[in-house]
Amino acid sequence: MSRPGMIRTPTNTLPNGASSMSLPATSASTVALEQALKKTDILAQHIAVSLARLGGASTTIENAIKPISGSTQTYTNISKNVEATVSELEVVRSYQAVFEEEEPRIRRGNLEVVEYSQSISRLKAAIKSLEGSPLKSSQQVTLRMNQLINTAVSNVRDRYRKALIGVSPISKGDNNVEFVTEIPEATIKDLSIMVDFFMVTDASAAAPIYADIRGKYIMHNLSVLSETAIKTEIKRVNGFYRKGTSSFKLYMDTLLKAMVAEEKIIRKIFKATADIQGALTATLKDLEKSFQAALQAINIVIRKNLITDCFYAFDVIEQIHAASGELLLATENPLFNLESCSKELRKTAQDSFQEILRHIEAVVSGLPGLPIDFAVLDITKQVMGWVMRLADYDTTLASLLIPLGSPAAWSLRLSYQSTFSTATGSGTPNSSYMGTEILSLFISEIFDDLLVNIEAKARAQYKKVTRVGLQVIANLLYVERAVRSSTVVLAVLTSGTGVDRLDKVRKRALNMFLDGWKVCASYLMDVTIVRSASTASGGKGIMSSKDRDVIKEKFRNFNTTFEELIAKFKEYNFADTELRRYLAKEVAFVSPLYQRFYEKHKSGEFSKHTEKYIKYNKLQLDQLLASLT
Repeated sequence: MSRPGMIRTPTNTLPNGASSMSLPATSASTVALEQALKKTDILAQHIAVSLARLGGASTTIENAIKPISGSTQTYTNISKNVEATVSELEVVRSYQAVFEEEEPRIRRGNLEVVEYSQSISRLKAAIKSLEGSPLKSSQQVTLRMNQLINTAVSNVRDRYRKALIGVSPISKGDNNVEFVTEIPEATIKDLSIMVDFFMVTDASAAAPIYADIRGKYIMHNLSVLSETAIKTEIKRVNGFYRKGTSSFKLYMDTLLKAMVAEEKIIRKIFKATADIQGALTATLKDLEKSFQAALQAINIVIRKNLITDCFYAFDVIEQIHAASGELLLATENPLFNLESCSKELRKTAQDSFQEILRHIEAVVSGLPGLPIDFAVLDITKQVMGWVMRLADYDTTLASLLIPLGSPAAWSLRLSYQSTFSTATGSGTPNSSYMGTEILSLFISEIFDDLLVNIEAKARAQYKKVTRVGLQVIANLLYVERAVRSSTVVLAVLTSGTGVDRLDKVRKRALNMFLDGWKVCASYLMDVTIVRSASTASGGKGIMSSKDRDVIKEKFRNFNTTFEELIAKFKEYNFADTELRRYLAKEVAFVSPLYQRFYEKHKSGEFSKHTEKYIKYNKLQLDQLLASLT
C-alpha cells in the first residue's frame, strides 16, 4: 500500500549501479518503512479526528462568546448615550437658568425698552442653542422662553399704547379736552425707540396701534369742530354772510394743522419710507371722507339761502384754497387734495352767479311800482351789498368764473338787453379772461341787470322818458357813490370795462332826463340871418323882418319851456337831496348857451320892445337855476 505523494520504483531497476546483492536488505527496510507509514497514517487519522472535535468545540465556544461581546457593545453605547443625555441636561439646565433669571425681570414690566431688547436677545440665543435637542425638557424650556418673549413684547406694546393714549385723550360726555395736534419731543423719542423695538420683535404692531389711537383722536376732535361748523347759525350783517365769521374757519385751520403736524410726528417716529406712508395713510384714512361730508352738509345749508349765503360758499372755497397751498408747502406728500373735495361746493358757488341775476330781475319786475320820490330801491342797496362783498373774494371768484368762459355762460341776456344794456359781444368763450378783469365783467353784468330792469319797469310805468331817466339816475348815483367809497370795488371795475359801462348808463339816463331841457336849449341855437345891404357907406346890414320874427319866437319858446321845466323840477319830491343837486348841476348846461344867445341879441336889433321877449338876464337865469338845488 502506497501513500499518496510517494513514487514507487520497479524492483528490477538498480539505480546508481547497485548490484542485485543488496536487494534483501533493502526490502526489509522497505517493509519496516511501510509499517511506520501505516502507523503514521493511523496517527494522522487520529489527529484529524481530534482536529475535527476541536473545530466543533471552537464553534461552540464562539457561539457562547458572541452574546457576551454584543452585550458589552450595547453597554458601551448606553454609557455614551447616558453621558450625552447628561450633557444635554446640563445645557438645558444652563438655559433654564437664563429663563429663571429673565422671567421675574420681564414679568415685573418695569424694564426700559432697551432692557427688554437685551432680555429678548438672550432668550432668543438660548432658544437657538436648544434647537434640535431631542429632550422633551428642552422643548418645554423653549416653549416657556417663547411665551416669556411674547410677554416682553406685550409689555412694550402696552407701554406704547399708554404713551399714545396719553397724548391723544378723547373727551367723554361733557368734558372738554383741548385738541392738541403736537406731541412732546420726549414722548416722540420714546415712541420712536418702541417702534424700533417692534421692527425687530413684532413689525406688524407699530403702525396699526399708532393709526388706531391717533386716528380716532384726530377724527373725534375734527368731527366735533365740523359738527359745530355745520350746526352753528351763519352770522349775517344786513342779511349777508360776513367774511371769516363761520366756525368752518376754525375747523379748516385745525384740519390743516393736524395734517401737517401728524406727518411731521410720523416721520420722526418711523424710519422706513414705506412705514411712514403706511402709518400716515392708516392714521388719516377717514379724514378725506369726513372732510367731504362736512362740505356736503355746508353745501346743503348754503343752497337753502343761495342769494345771501353764496358768500359763505366763496369764503369756504377761499379757505380751502389757502389751506391746500399751505399743505403743499408744509408736507412732502399730502394724503389727499383738499380742493378736489370741494367740487360740489364750487358748483353751488357758480350757480349763484345766475341766481343773483335772476333774483334782481324777479324783485324789480315784481315791484308794484317805482317810488314817486325817486328813492333808491331796496334791491339796489342789496345789489351794492353783494358787490362790496364780491370784491372781497376777487381771486376766488376769478377761479370760479374763468372755467365758465365768457359772460354768456352766466349772463341771463334778457330779451330787451340788446336795446338797453351796455354789454357788448355775442359771448363767445374767451380763455383770455384773467383775475379781476372777469370779476369786473361780472359786477358790470350785475349793474347792467339792475339798471336795465329798472329802466324797463319805468318805461312800463311812465309815458315820458324824463321820469324813466330819473329813476335810473337815482339808483345809478347810489351805485356810483358806493363804488367810489370802496377802493377795492373801484380797483376791480377799473381793471376792466366796469367804470366805462357805468358812464354809458349814466349818459343814457341823463339823455332821457334832459330830453325836455335839450329842447329848451335848442331854442338858443344860432340861426343864419340874411341882412340887407346898408345904404350908408360902411354901415351894417339890417336884419330882415323874417329873421327878427325867428329871434322873437326863439325867446318866447325858450321862456315858456324854461319856466315849465323849472316848475316841473321844483315839483319833484326828491328823497335824495344829492340827487337834486346833481340834476340841478346837469341842467345848468343851458346857462352858457343862454348867455351867448342873450349877449348876441340884448341890443334890441330884433325888436324895439326887447323886454317883451328877454325876460331874464344872465344873472336872473343863473339864480333860477341855482334855486333848483
